[in-house]
Amino acid sequence: MKVQKIALIAILTTATVVIGIVESFIPSIGIPGIKLGLANIMILVTLYELGIVEAVFVDFVRVILVSLIRGSFLSMGFVMSLTGAVMSLGIMILFYLLIKKFSIIGVSVVGAIFHVVGQILIAMIYLGTTYVLYYLPFIGLSAVITGVLVGIAAQLIIRTNVIKKLKERYNF
Repeated sequence: MKVQKIALIAILTTATVVIGIVESFIPSIGIPGIKLGLANIMILVTLYELGIVEAVFVDFVRVILVSLIRGSFLSMGFVMSLTGAVMSLGIMILFYLLIKKFSIIGVSVVGAIFHVVGQILIAMIYLGTTYVLYYLPFIGLSAVITGVLVGIAAQLIIRTNVIKKLKERYNF
């Protein structure tokens, strides 16, 4: 792997971590636990512009670093975040690769929904109850809304061709 590509991955990872930390300070609006998922903008950009391996790396490092910086590494919040990230990115990769009819906005929405599903599953295991399923329609609706917004933002970034121009300029 070229040094230029490693540097670009580091920049995308840093941007994702900073966005994740900043977002962690934004209070939930109305329903506890609802977040905008702004870090997923850069995950989608990485997936579409660099590839699957790079997106997995950036997302995994984001979860680890944000939890370390926030002091929540290996806590329940970390487990929920990691599970949501794994499920979200897994389904986004599946839709990105296999179901070409979905736009980046559609891929983002599916990812947001599966992020919530992952977190609900962990909450059910941790709490030992299925009552948390009653929460799913509310955070599911918010996931659709935020997924659309995140997808639009990622699409706008990709349309500016910033990553493509960097790749061309530095030959990787």
